[in-house]
Amino acid sequence: MKPKLDYELELLLDLHGHELDFAKNFVVKYEVHRVTATKGRPSGIKYSLTLHDPKGERIYGIDNAHKARRRREFDHRHPYGSTKLVPYEYRGPAVLLEDFLREVERILTERGVL
Repeated sequence: MKPKLDYELELLLDLHGHELDFAKNFVVKYEVHRVTATKGRPSGIKYSLTLHDPKGERIYGIDNAHKARRRREFDHRHPYGSTKLVPYEYRGPAVLLEDFLREVERILTERGVL
């Protein structure tokens, strides 16, 4: 019997490499790869979802691309307007996208872009 296909995960993986002009030259970038599941990345994916300003500077992101300080987990956020990393609780591909896009919308609304 074939393993059940995880459509949410497949959607997230399909976003890999996409850069979307979101609004007024603000760009959303998706990097998502399958990796071997570990204690730090139990989901079996390595991801980086970022928002960039018109100059190309990252102004927000959620990722597990590197360890967040001394924490065992890799999942964390790069909050808007701060250099401090904040832990992020990964709860699945759809929730990750929802959390990311909700914050992108909030930031762009705050900046008067939306």
